[in-house]
Amino acid sequence: MRRLTPFFLTALFLFAAGFLAAQNTSRVYQSHERPRALALIGDRYHSPVHIRDGMAPAFLRENIPVVFIENDKALTAEALKDFDLLVIYKDGMIWPNGFEQPHVKWMTEGQQQAIWDFVHRGGAFLAMHNSHGIYPPGGLYYKLFGGDYGGHPPPATFTVRVEDKNHPITQGVEGYEIFDEQHTSKFYLDDKHLLLRNIARDNSAAAAGWWRELEKGRFVYLSPGHTPEGLGHQMTQRLIRNSLRWLLRLD
Repeated sequence: MRRLTPFFLTALFLFAAGFLAAQNTSRVYQSHERPRALALIGDRYHSPVHIRDGMAPAFLRENIPVVFIENDKALTAEALKDFDLLVIYKDGMIWPNGFEQPHVKWMTEGQQQAIWDFVHRGGAFLAMHNSHGIYPPGGLYYKLFGGDYGGHPPPATFTVRVEDKNHPITQGVEGYEIFDEQHTSKFYLDDKHLLLRNIARDNSAAAAGWWRELEKGRFVYLSPGHTPEGLGHQMTQRLIRNSLRWLLRLD
């Protein structure tokens, strides 16, 4: 019987390894029964195209179907019945009478109740960047969020530091620098819920990501995402993907 040379054995091993790598056996591709996401995106200062193109890769890699909408009136209790995850990357201001007139807040008490009920009954909610509790203190959305809008300086380069390295959302995430909008969010939860902190060159810092559980549901807030660099950075993408899996209990 002809003996196989070491060179041939090595080549065979590399071929087999490459073939197996090409056969993606990840659980996300094992069934068509995937959770579905509804993403309300876009406002005067954040293009829905930028948001859609920046977030779609994370949903694609996790094989989670997502419906992107811009119409705030389409966010209803009835609409949420068809989804497992709600994503909001949209601030609370609209200008129905033109930008020269004062803005108004679009979220109604009914919509706040719908989101509150959705999460408490087992739904997942990922809030991005400028979707803070910018509604009147005491409202259900404000209570759910666990934090509030604290303003932001002009876009600049700053560091995103991981505060909790043991949470599933931060697995594989290292501290990183981005050119983005540093939100100086107010954070009202216990420190155990804090995932990330942003730190500017002048050492000003603020909470940049947190999680919480509310009865049967889960909530995550992530601050980065104003610029294509901030949203598209590989660490931001990892945070989004990890958040999707944790929120939907896919791990």
